[in-house]
Amino acid sequence: MVSIHVEDDQKTLEVEPNQNLADICDEHPISLLFGCREASCGTCLMEVVRGIENLTPITADEQDLLDVLAPDNPHARLACQCVVMGDISISTLKG
Repeated sequence: MVSIHVEDDQKTLEVEPNQNLADICDEHPISLLFGCREASCGTCLMEVVRGIENLTPITADEQDLLDVLAPDNPHARLACQCVVMGDISISTLKG
């Protein structure tokens, strides 16, 4: 099991590893919102407070949108593009 701590909700989820974060959030509602789920809208912009190395690498499409929404934040990710492989702590981020 891996832990996903959602700072906005002060909630920790215990889930199986190697799942898409959007799918996890469908099963365990949290304050993180989703829109397109294709790295084109930025609705699920988040900041990885701890454990960024426990997410799959950033894709080119995700990086393109992050360059617009959070160009100066190396901890910004789009939750819809992340597969969780280990413990993380996240919070929402406004673009």
